[in-house]
Amino acid sequence: MKFNKSTTSNLSNTLLKLTLFFGIMTFPVYLLPSGSVQITHILLLMFSLLVLVKIGFPRDKYFYIFLSFLIYCFLTNIFYSFYDYFVVRDSTFEHYIDLIFLTYNFLLTASLISYFKNQKRHNFIVYAIVCAILIILFHLCYQFLFGKFSFRYPALFNNPNQLGYFSVCCFSLIYIFYRNSYISYFNTISLLVLLIFLSIMTLSKAAYISLFLCFLFALKPINFKFSKIIWLIVMLALLFFIILFFLEISETNFYRRMINLPNENDSSLEVRGYFVYLKADILQSIFGMGPKNVYAINRVEIHSTFAMILTSYGFIGFSIFALLILLWIFDIKKSYGIYGVICVCGPTLLYGLTHNGIRFSIFYIFFVASLFITNQIKKEKYSNNL
Repeated sequence: MKFNKSTTSNLSNTLLKLTLFFGIMTFPVYLLPSGSVQITHILLLMFSLLVLVKIGFPRDKYFYIFLSFLIYCFLTNIFYSFYDYFVVRDSTFEHYIDLIFLTYNFLLTASLISYFKNQKRHNFIVYAIVCAILIILFHLCYQFLFGKFSFRYPALFNNPNQLGYFSVCCFSLIYIFYRNSYISYFNTISLLVLLIFLSIMTLSKAAYISLFLCFLFALKPINFKFSKIIWLIVMLALLFFIILFFLEISETNFYRRMINLPNENDSSLEVRGYFVYLKADILQSIFGMGPKNVYAINRVEIHSTFAMILTSYGFIGFSIFALLILLWIFDIKKSYGIYGVICVCGPTLLYGLTHNGIRFSIFYIFFVASLFITNQIKKEKYSNNL
């Protein structure tokens, strides 16, 4: 049986699509401890390598900025590795796992940019997210029915915060697909409520607070004739629901944790690790002190994406990363307005203030997906104006 170029191309595209689909779908399934290679990592790495071999690296401003940030991170770590080996006489490399994950996520990001630029529809991403949520729900039902439910629900992740960040990224992904008419308003609100529920089950303050705030803006329908009236009705219905079931809500662990928020020690900037940057000298504040020194001072990683980058890679590294984020925000603003920025960028940025999510690959999938669809909308608007 002979295969022409068209058949071979269709087979390879199907293989890429299936690999990415199962890579996203199995994201909540953690079979090994944190820091280990999971099923999703293997599938997404296969996808990345296949795309980069078949299509190649993209020529994109986000690719070059991310590459610059990665190179700077490597240079910083190489400098401190030589310094530790020749001056301190300490050659341990256990704290460089973050650099490995960053390299992995860079390859994933580059491959996703190349792949999405050659695709027209992305329905399967939505189906993969829904399947991943269903896996979590099946596990939740199993835990509930067999009395194995824990105080903070982690699902099949290794800790509850991972499920919280997964819910945050999926929230924005679902909203971006809604804005592009992939999902109806009713289905969008149903999925967003479900994700908020999962974040509440984790008792991750950073997750459910950011989702609650952004959900109020996501409730506003887009391209509806009476969108403001519908928004007002939904808001009043939500308020009525809270008042009606306030007694039941007040007895939950979620409510108690919210009330006790000002008294919790782990919410302070000092505990989150923000003050480690103040212990750097002038050169370290500019060029970074490296992850190993951060762990030596703070004993654990800094619980903030932005503070971890600022402390580890200094003002220069932070500026490169901030440029990447700012360009993303501006592109979302051009296509979706301020509501888009709040609902697409807001949840992950708010979460990143109190948790380090730079290793979490689902963020990079969401990041590239939002950018590609944003660029697609800009092209459509440009063609309509011609």
